[in-house]
Amino acid sequence: MTETLEPWVQPARPSADVRMRLVCFPHAGGGASFFRDWPRALAPYGIEVWPVQLPGRDRRYNEPLPTDLTTLTASLADAVGGRLAELPYALYGHSVGARFACAFAARLAERGLPAPRHVCVGASRPPTHPDPDTPIHAMTDEALLAKLETYGGIPRELHTYPELLDRAVATARADLRVSEIAPWPELPWLDCPVTAVGGRSDPTVPAALLPHWQSVTTASFDTIVLEGGHFPEFRGMGRLMEVIRRAAHTTGEGVRQERF
Repeated sequence: MTETLEPWVQPARPSADVRMRLVCFPHAGGGASFFRDWPRALAPYGIEVWPVQLPGRDRRYNEPLPTDLTTLTASLADAVGGRLAELPYALYGHSVGARFACAFAARLAERGLPAPRHVCVGASRPPTHPDPDTPIHAMTDEALLAKLETYGGIPRELHTYPELLDRAVATARADLRVSEIAPWPELPWLDCPVTAVGGRSDPTVPAALLPHWQSVTTASFDTIVLEGGHFPEFRGMGRLMEVIRRAAHTTGEGVRQERF
């Protein structure tokens, strides 16, 4: 059954006791491999991870990079929308992936498909507080690389491979452009619970901004602040898995803030 989801999603080996699916959107320039350790962590809790494989990277390296959020979310909805109607599902988006996750939820709603049980946005600035450097995608290559390095997503060893580094910057630029040129819908446009997660020492997404994500939903809202920066460290990743497990299986009530 997984073949019908290609090339957008390749779930881990399905389990007989799956109770929920988690569709995951990577950061700018990232691929499905960013979530390679998640299935093992979440499968014992009945959560099947569906990492979204965007064009132009990993297994889809030879495809054109995305250029438009409407086309991107429509193509993904065509591929997986019907399957998401089979079981409850949640969405997770990291950094720019949070923008993609929210847009995907809106696209499914337009098609009359079931809403996600929960949307979790990680390490992402809320729509009411864009990055002061916006539009980031319009920066020069040198300035964009410097910006990306503040997020911590460019391995230092990549600098020894100029062609790979150029490709990484170009892929990130494409994702940022898709995100930045697409207008946000009138707020709020979600009616499911939302959890905003961020790192206490993330210089690009101050933890103080996370509560502003509440404006995107009419339902309950949580803010979770973890130790670490823009990308979770080993200990922070374990805590993030705990947050996602709890969020995926509960609808939540009210607004609260937690720190780990």
